[in-house]
Amino acid sequence: MMLCVEPYPEDTDRRQGLTRVTEMAISAVPGVGGPLQIAFTEAAGRRLADRRSRWLNGLAEKVHRLGDKLGDFEQLMSNDAFMDALTTASQIADRTSRTEKLALLRNAVVNAVLPDAPDGDTQQLFFGMIDQFTPTHVRLLKLLSDPPGWFDRHQVARPNITMGSKKAIIEAGMPELGGRQDLIDRYAAALTNAGLVGQSLSGIMTQGGLWGVATTPLGTEFLTFITDPENAG
Repeated sequence: MMLCVEPYPEDTDRRQGLTRVTEMAISAVPGVGGPLQIAFTEAAGRRLADRRSRWLNGLAEKVHRLGDKLGDFEQLMSNDAFMDALTTASQIADRTSRTEKLALLRNAVVNAVLPDAPDGDTQQLFFGMIDQFTPTHVRLLKLLSDPPGWFDRHQVARPNITMGSKKAIIEAGMPELGGRQDLIDRYAAALTNAGLVGQSLSGIMTQGGLWGVATTPLGTEFLTFITDPENAG
């Protein structure tokens, strides 16, 4: 069996709320309204409904593939942890078109009901982080959790650095951040403030420190929560 993709009551309420706000905004513009207002609200409603349907269909496919780990479908749908995760993730999915973030949300919903899942409060904390972070935040966290593995998995040559700051490793492993230490500082600060990174990236380190783990236990737990269970060892 597959997940039902009928709109949730709260989804309908959300679209109705958006419609009312949009109608008010358009009607406030002099000389605008009527046909334009109707066309805009109908188009926005269709796009929102399509976005929600694509999200649920993608999740349904993952649930189906993981049937051996998740067990009986009816039991899953009666599992409060699953429904809490599904509802929270769906609200976040409504606000993004980023493929990477949608994949993380699907992984988190499924991981929420697997053995050794975090408790409910921690899961809500992690969903908030998924909502807040960009894909670049997550990639940086993955690099900092295992620098040698990151370079190997992405087939990037490791820089020959015997001493320096971890920012040199980041720039080599994430070329899109090359020369952008301002952005590295912003991304790293967000991860540090969230309690996921526990090491300064600016301090001078020896080679062992440069290639060592910089994430905290909470950071490791978060990465486990957003890892695809289909690829997990």
